[in-house]
Amino acid sequence: MVKGLKVAMIIWAVIAILVGLAYIFLPGPLSEMGGFEKAPAWVDYVLALLGVCFVATGVFVIIAAAQGPLKNIIWVQFSIVMTVLIAIVAACAIIRGLVTFEQEGPLLIVNAVFAVVFLALYPWRAKSGS
Repeated sequence: MVKGLKVAMIIWAVIAILVGLAYIFLPGPLSEMGGFEKAPAWVDYVLALLGVCFVATGVFVIIAAAQGPLKNIIWVQFSIVMTVLIAIVAACAIIRGLVTFEQEGPLLIVNAVFAVVFLALYPWRAKSGS
């Protein structure tokens, strides 16, 4: 199970890095692909900042996975929280009508799937004496 968790963390981190790089270097084409209207120039700046966060997160999750998820359990927990929160925010944005499912559905699905995978592979330990 630990090997599966390690692989899942690395896959999710690589996706985060690629998305982050796209936010940094391709904000215009991403907006067009997502069906978003032309946004003000400052939105590209905010996307680049978000991209930096995704790249940094991905790098540290890969490092943690490579060193061993059990040694870096806080990064496993961080990955769980990130995937759950991203899925919740995407779902809420869709429900509120801020975006369509076509625009944010893939983000919701990918992060919901990884949240389930991370939780399923998480090294739960029974308390001693129970």
